Amino acid sequence: MSDIKINVQGLSKSYGQLVVLNNIDLQVNSGEVVVILGPSGSGKTTLLRSLNFLSQADSGVLEVCGHRVTLEPERALSRADQAQIMALRRKTAMVFQSFNLFPHLTVLENVIEGLVSVRHVPKRVAMIRGHELLAQVGLADKAMSYPARLSGGQKQRVAIARGLSMSPEVILFDEPTSALDPELRDEVLTVMRELADAGMTMVIVTHEMNFARQAADRVIFMEGGVIVKDASPVEFFGVTSGERIQQFIRMGHVEHEYTNT
Repeated sequence: MSDIKINVQGLSKSYGQLVVLNNIDLQVNSGEVVVILGPSGSGKTTLLRSLNFLSQADSGVLEVCGHRVTLEPERALSRADQAQIMALRRKTAMVFQSFNLFPHLTVLENVIEGLVSVRHVPKRVAMIRGHELLAQVGLADKAMSYPARLSGGQKQRVAIARGLSMSPEVILFDEPTSALDPELRDEVLTVMRELADAGMTMVIVTHEMNFARQAADRVIFMEGGVIVKDASPVEFFGVTSGERIQQFIRMGHVEHEYTNT
């Protein structure tokens, strides 16, 4: 794979004296599934949110889907930078652990909201696309339901369908299963595995070790604001990965392991 979707160089971010990201370099190729693991406070979520400027780094270069922004300390973003940020956001989708659905809208309305209000797609056309996406995530029969009537796993699958509605080139997942019971996690992880198999470029912050082992092309381990390990799943989960990685795996950060059925 030669088409680079994400290229990060020297990315750093601090909160006062606390260094959250320390000179991060990262590349993600088209079609790759990159899973980011690490203990709490390692910087993994900050890194993920920095990729589409939900959190702005202090310095470094980010190029996402061909749109490049250079960040420098004490320099405000220019109009050109802002335009690049808006453009890269249109090429990415973010799936949060807390779903972020509109409670007053039906499932279908949640899925097509961006198409109608941001892309200005005619509602009739957007509804057709919305129904297709709900079928893709196994929720064709929930189109007219409201979020309050859904399980957590169903809400997260609606959130994934909503992200897909914007035809992103990259999907960013921030702990998408951490708020779910074990049975509901499998629903979401199965949809994510299907996206991976279909060639979607994904960067996923998670504690789901078995999903990382089975679905990732690369596994990244972060600690102390740096990337400690960037390896294939075979190497990462193998005996040569190093004592710190083995310790992390043994600690059992997951309460439930994904089973590929």
